[in-house]
Order: sequence, then C-alpha cells, then structure tokens
Amino acid sequence: MSHEAHESAQAQRRFCILCPWFGALGHLSKDSRRVAWGGVLMVPLFWLLDGMIDVYLFGLGNAFHHGLFEMEPVELYMRLLVSVLFVVFGLYAAFMLDRAERATSALRESNAELERLKSELEYLVVADPLTGTFNRRKFHDALDRAVSNATRHDHRFALLMLDIDHFKYINDSYGHQVGDTVLRGFCGRIKGAVRSADQLFRVGGEEFCLLANVAGDEDIGPLAEKLRKVVADQTFPVVGRITTSIGIANFREGDTQESIYTRADDAMYEAKRKGRNCIVSSKD
Repeated sequence: MSHEAHESAQAQRRFCILCPWFGALGHLSKDSRRVAWGGVLMVPLFWLLDGMIDVYLFGLGNAFHHGLFEMEPVELYMRLLVSVLFVVFGLYAAFMLDRAERATSALRESNAELERLKSELEYLVVADPLTGTFNRRKFHDALDRAVSNATRHDHRFALLMLDIDHFKYINDSYGHQVGDTVLRGFCGRIKGAVRSADQLFRVGGEEFCLLANVAGDEDIGPLAEKLRKVVADQTFPVVGRITTSIGIANFREGDTQESIYTRADDAMYEAKRKGRNCIVSSKD
C-alpha cells in the first residue's frame, strides 16, 4: 500500500470514529450544543491565557507569539491534555444537560397525562354513563352548594324536576335500547336549550333535575316552557313524539335540600295528575 493510500485509510477511520459524535451532537438541544461549543471555545482561550502568563508573568519569551508557539514538549503536551479535557468535559456536560432536559420534558408530559386521567376519573365519578349528564351524587353536592350560596349570599336559583311521560310504556313496547336512545336524545335537547350556567342531573330512571340560576325577580317559567316545547315539538327516532312533565320550586328563605327537592317533586307529580306535558310551580 502506498503512503498516500495509507494516509487516506487512516483519515477515513478517524472520520468514521468522529461521525457518531457529530451525529449525536446534531440531536442535542440548543442549550446543550452551546455547552458543547463552550468546551471547544475554551481551548483557544486557554492557549492565549497560558501564553500570556508564560511571557508576561514568567518572562519565558521576548514576544507574545513566543509564549504561544515556542514551548517545550512538556508544555505542549500539557496544553494538549488540558485542551482535550476542556472538549471532553464540554461534551459530557452537554450530553448530561440534554439528558436532564429530556427527563424534565418526559416528566412534564407524564404529569400532564396524570392530570388528564385525574380529570377523566373525577368526571366519571360524577357523570351518568348513559346520558353524559351529572349523576345523583353530583346533584346532592351541587344542590347543597346552591342552598348555601342562596342562604349566605342571596344567590337565588330554581330547581326544576323533569320526568319523561309514559317512559315505562316506551321501554315495554320498544325495548330498553330504544329507551336508552330516548334518554340520550332527551338530555341532548335539554342541554341544548338551557343556559351555560344551568346544570342538568339524572336523579332516577327517567327523572332529571335542573339547577337554574335566577336573577332577582326573574320568572323561570319561560325557561321551563322552552324545555317542554323542545321535547314535545320534535319527533324522536322509532317512538315518535314524547312529552315531559315539569315541576318548579324556587328557592325560599329557610329552604334546605330536602324541602326544595320535595316541593319540586310534588309539583312535578301535580303536573302528571293534570294530564302530563305541562308545567306546575310549587307556588301554585
């Protein structure tokens, strides 16, 4: 093998050794690459500083370039060794920083996923799996807060009890799957008609409660009529038209969870006795 071929083979081997390092540097973050380049840039700074010390402090040369380029072999080896250490420690620090940044990023993603799963779990605890509305457990908590806010801060509200008329007939005639479809469609229409601050709860098989905020002397009757019509005026798949009976109980001073719920429930059963598909307020 000629001398030129031998040198070319050695250069290729050195290039193959360095390629993985340069490839790894390309995958580092911006801050990590800055740390790596910092180690490289420390080399010429070290040579300049060491040359200045040799010339101006120890008087080992007549000019600055003497201390920079004219040195004993031991001095050269020392400078080369320190230069290599700067580069190696710079690369090591860069890789460690990149590893720490990746671990931090993975931890943030894990925390975000845990928060998402926590939110989903909290929702599943208080949600009705069939209709997607809040369940009876959530209803009692929300009603307790509403009564407390109304008592302490005069935040008025009304409790509406809604019951799907002849729902047992629907289940018996068309099956429970059709009944489930009706329940989902009923909730979808009600939620589409109420205000964003109002909350709908499923408290029984076909019984639902709506907590509606009341501003001052606002009459909640028009909202109840809107809900009755949105159910009665449009057909449902398979079963056709259905209706709902609605009972209303406005919060009164001294009310408790039990008292306002009982008044809304009694008003709803009064609407049933009056022929269904109507609204009765507990004050009537």
